[in-house]
Amino acid sequence: MVNKDSSAETRLRILDAARSEFAEKGYDGARVDAIAVRAGVNKALIYYYFRSKEVLLDELLQPFLVDRVKLRDTIDTTGDPAQLALRIAQTDLGFLCERRDVLRVALMESLKNGGGQGNSFIDHWAEGLSVNRAIYQQNGMAFRYTPRVVCALYFYHLMPMVAFATMGETVATKFGLDFQALRDEFLKLVGENLMSQYQGVFAASASDSAPEVNLPQPKNGDHGVKDESVPGHLQTSEAEKQKLLAKHIVNGRLKKFPLKEKAVVVVLEYCSALFDVRKTYTEKEVNALLESVADDYVKVRRYLIEYGYLGRRPDGSAYWLRE
Repeated sequence: MVNKDSSAETRLRILDAARSEFAEKGYDGARVDAIAVRAGVNKALIYYYFRSKEVLLDELLQPFLVDRVKLRDTIDTTGDPAQLALRIAQTDLGFLCERRDVLRVALMESLKNGGGQGNSFIDHWAEGLSVNRAIYQQNGMAFRYTPRVVCALYFYHLMPMVAFATMGETVATKFGLDFQALRDEFLKLVGENLMSQYQGVFAASASDSAPEVNLPQPKNGDHGVKDESVPGHLQTSEAEKQKLLAKHIVNGRLKKFPLKEKAVVVVLEYCSALFDVRKTYTEKEVNALLESVADDYVKVRRYLIEYGYLGRRPDGSAYWLRE
């Protein structure tokens, strides 16, 4: 039976197992049988929750892309424009290191696909360029996306960050170095590189005679992240939703976290309504809101993140409601 154990816990175990399997073997090398063994579930249960290996991979990649976009809203954009670029780089590096397993999967799929369609890694980066430029322009750092600028951003900024996030710990271990010290040195080099290119590449693009490249337009108005809907087997009618809420929310409080996944989704939707999509929250503020409706507010917070209702900075210093 699907719901003998907590179906929500089972779903998370499957995602954790898939993340490890994909990171080690890539999409083509990963096997559903191996994911099932890692998760300690029957293979049929994986197909019940995710329908296919492709859907399972998409479940891992989409929150990664969404959170990286939303993370930009938490960055302090005041002060020197050149320092803004470094703050963005520091934030990006923290996020990429935190999600290195998913990053490895996205990178392997990108290398496999080459320049073809459906390349989530390069598509996400390219579609975010117009958003990034708006952030810089608002803070006095105007530039044009000439071929030179695109080359600098991809090969001298993004790819070194990706390389460090995926291989930094391996290099530190190989040479007996402290990883945090190595990371600090890397960020110093990033800062030096940014300062050297600030005038010579970005500011100089204003007088560059080369035409701007054609920027891809974000899909669905969400910077390349597709709309995520509740899977069919978890959807509920309004009447069923109200029945589940009446069962699990008593006098405005969730006393015990539900086991069945349909009820989990309904309860999480109820709790997510406490948050304002226009705001970011500290962990203390998140806990205070959730504690007002749930006894085990820490568990609710975890599931809101795992199910994609809340985004979170890697260091836990900021949370936000995903649109």
